[in-house]
Amino acid sequence: MNIVDMNKVILYQDNLRLVLGKGVFGLKILIGSPVRQKPLILKEFLLSLEELDKGNLHVDYFFIDDNVIEESSELLNSFARENSKSLVTIIQDLKTNDEYLCNEETHHWNEKLVWKVADFKNIIIEHALKNNYDYLFLIDSDIVLHPKTLQKLLEAQKDIISNIFWTRFDGNLQLELPQVWLRDAFDQIPRERGEELTEEEKSLRWGQFLQQLRQPGIYEVGGLGACTLISHRALAKGVNFSPISNISFWGEDRHFCIRAAVLGLSLYVDTHYPAYHIYRESDLAGLADYKNKNKEPANLVQLVKKAVEELGSFHYQQPQSANWQSFCTARLQGQLLAIVKRKQQKLAEQKQIIKVTVTDCVEEEDNNQKRVSFTMIKNSLRDGLRTFEQLESFVIVLPDEKNNWLIDQLVVEDILE
Repeated sequence: MNIVDMNKVILYQDNLRLVLGKGVFGLKILIGSPVRQKPLILKEFLLSLEELDKGNLHVDYFFIDDNVIEESSELLNSFARENSKSLVTIIQDLKTNDEYLCNEETHHWNEKLVWKVADFKNIIIEHALKNNYDYLFLIDSDIVLHPKTLQKLLEAQKDIISNIFWTRFDGNLQLELPQVWLRDAFDQIPRERGEELTEEEKSLRWGQFLQQLRQPGIYEVGGLGACTLISHRALAKGVNFSPISNISFWGEDRHFCIRAAVLGLSLYVDTHYPAYHIYRESDLAGLADYKNKNKEPANLVQLVKKAVEELGSFHYQQPQSANWQSFCTARLQGQLLAIVKRKQQKLAEQKQIIKVTVTDCVEEEDNNQKRVSFTMIKNSLRDGLRTFEQLESFVIVLPDEKNNWLIDQLVVEDILE
């Protein structure tokens, strides 16, 4: 790993990157973020970047370190060291000590802070253009991404597309809102230009819009931000976050979106894998549930193979493995424990050894349940005589509250007889 310090710009680069260059890794992606963040939140953000499915992509990083907490700056440096196969650029010491207050109520912005962040984002855009990246993925440092996010956004093949997240912007209310809108400052009510609506109609259409965004899909919107994939084509056309002088709308993202629309670029949101917004420190408490819901279930074929082989294999001189219990629901464990105990006693008396092998696993749908059919080969040794049996069997599996698959029904002839 090479570390070069040039005018407070720190580059972390693996020599392999210089040799292989673009093409071997497919699309060249820059992930960029201005960072002034609390350490606990930043740690989760960086972890989600590491856990992104990058497939055959070449991914580099560009961080603007605006932290006032030394631990947060060190987290960025540590991320760079641990991701040495990518080019990680960190710009430091921009001498921007403006106060930015985030509390349990909301985030407190002012005009100066908004355009400071806009300048930071424009610096990242310039870097992406100069280094000819295919896409720039701009993300706020309080976002936790689903691992499939980047691949899904690229799959959409849009010039500008945000990944959705939902936020309680007002700490006194329970209402969660998406970071996308349809027009003007933050209007989320579908309507034609000049169309007059009653309050009841406004409420109905707003609810329909929010409900639509709860369904997995890709939808055209009028405004977006904070978690956005931007193509090289859009960057080359001139999208940026600079203020438009004759527009009074608040926030750099609104000026970005208006400029994009004028340049003929449509805006989209992808709702397949909602991100998690750690808007306030108390939101950290809900992060574990978010990750559990998004966790990919264990490979069913491997789970069933391991569970059945451990459950059905016995050696009269050794205690049977109890690992199979972790693959079963509590209900099935209760049914099997007594049977297993009797089986162990019987085999000990007969001085018998049984080895079970599972093959030809096939995952199926069975009345909205997951079913895995398989072939079980039972290899028995007793009094020097070896016998083989081949049995066709299946199990029914269910997800638990943490989205882990567990076997709930076991239909296997002779396995415990």
